[in-house]
Amino acid sequence: MSEAQFWYIMFMFLSFLVGLAAGVAGKRLRKKVSSRKAVIATTFFLCLTSSALSALPVNLALAEESGIRLPIYELYAPAKVVVSFAYTKNVTIEVSTLKTSLYKAITSPVQLEFDAEDVDLYTVTMKILYSGIKVDQTIVIGIFEGNRPVKSIEFNVASSSITIMMKLSIVKAPTYPTAEEISNLIWDKWRNELITFESKQNDLVTQISNTVVTVGSLAAIAFAVCIALIVVVFHMHQRVAELSEWGIRHRTEHRKEEGG
Repeated sequence: MSEAQFWYIMFMFLSFLVGLAAGVAGKRLRKKVSSRKAVIATTFFLCLTSSALSALPVNLALAEESGIRLPIYELYAPAKVVVSFAYTKNVTIEVSTLKTSLYKAITSPVQLEFDAEDVDLYTVTMKILYSGIKVDQTIVIGIFEGNRPVKSIEFNVASSSITIMMKLSIVKAPTYPTAEEISNLIWDKWRNELITFESKQNDLVTQISNTVVTVGSLAAIAFAVCIALIVVVFHMHQRVAELSEWGIRHRTEHRKEEGG
């Protein structure tokens, strides 16, 4: 049974006792004084008793409790939730986790603060009580996470007992490369490409040099062979010419001998 329900039952019970006492007092007064005076006295007694009861921190509206259940929020670590409300010294916060994670919960007369850095699922239950006084207010919940913009949740409530329950799934924030890191990666890529291109060019130059040497060697050999062939042909031509001249001379001499 909540505090508001207890005081509501007490209020109804005291009202019944007051009515019963007023009835009994009215009957006794009618025996001693006139009916008019008895009615006046009874009315005065009821008004006085009602005023005394109204001083108690109880009424029908206070029997209502405000329970707020928020959806599950996925937040980047580190995360912080701050709840702002009207002034009261009766503030509590309860936290349960799936793992043995570290967190920080701070309460003050106007704020509740919850901080968490470990990756986990946190169930946070906050209770704000105003000792039977109905307070009409706007509760503001600020959500801070990683480097994201601040989120704000606001709702109006009129009650003396407010319970806020929320679940927070804390996860690691994704990491993105900076402009300097991107430029360094691009430069490294281009430098590797240039090194690869230079290596390929050196290999190509080496292959061309080897090819040139090979072709030059073959050309030199071919040139030497050509020179040798020319010398041989020239020598053979000279020998043929000598043989032809000797043959002509021999035939001429032979004819002369036959004619003589």
